[in-house]
Amino acid sequence: MQSQLTVLHADDDPGMLALSRAAFREVEAVTLLTAESASEAIDIVSSPSTPVDCVVSDSLVLPNGVSLVEAVREENEEMPIFLFTAKDWGEVEQVATAAGVTEYVQKAGPGDLSTVLQRVRGIVETDGDDVDSALKMGSSAVGAALTEHETAASTATLGLAEDWELIGQWLGDEELGLVIVEAVESYAGLSAIKDPLFESIDTDSLESLIRPLVENTERPGIEVRFPYGELQLAVTSSGDILARPLDEAT
Repeated sequence: MQSQLTVLHADDDPGMLALSRAAFREVEAVTLLTAESASEAIDIVSSPSTPVDCVVSDSLVLPNGVSLVEAVREENEEMPIFLFTAKDWGEVEQVATAAGVTEYVQKAGPGDLSTVLQRVRGIVETDGDDVDSALKMGSSAVGAALTEHETAASTATLGLAEDWELIGQWLGDEELGLVIVEAVESYAGLSAIKDPLFESIDTDSLESLIRPLVENTERPGIEVRFPYGELQLAVTSSGDILARPLDEAT
């Protein structure tokens, strides 16, 4: 009897993947894998060591010009594929039809992740009721988690202008400094990491400040800003890591 579903979420937006990880950690019946590029995603799908039950994909394209959803379909004729993109249906209809996409869900807000989970529950076949029941409960958990995170994030970012961009999220299970560096590298490239992070911020002290808030259901509006290379970064009490060009900082 299958007791766990493995879902691969592929998106080139680190912020979306961070939100996805934050939401799906509420669902014990789902193991979530993430990929920030089409190449990384297809490597995961084609690897026998990481069996994937279904794929949630943005409109990503491989270096050879083939869309990710079409490449996934070539790898597996039966795997459910959910095209989760901000693009209108007219923009993706040809590719989605060619790939035999199972479902199309348009990104309109954070709550659409909950819609994706409901689609997964409705499409993926299981050998028993245990996963289905867990996913039913998980749909509510994800919705609650997204609502809680959105409320916490809005409280924690009241002082942040619209030019800030979410580049990652710290969930408390890794060193905060490492997560910040990885988020910056993914957002701005390796060239953006010119100096050691400790020259800009004491990450141990920052983690000591933020960790109790990230792991607690009550997250007061705290934000810590600091310059790092050519960026100004902000870490909030909801675990969000945000960035903007340093020359736009005020």
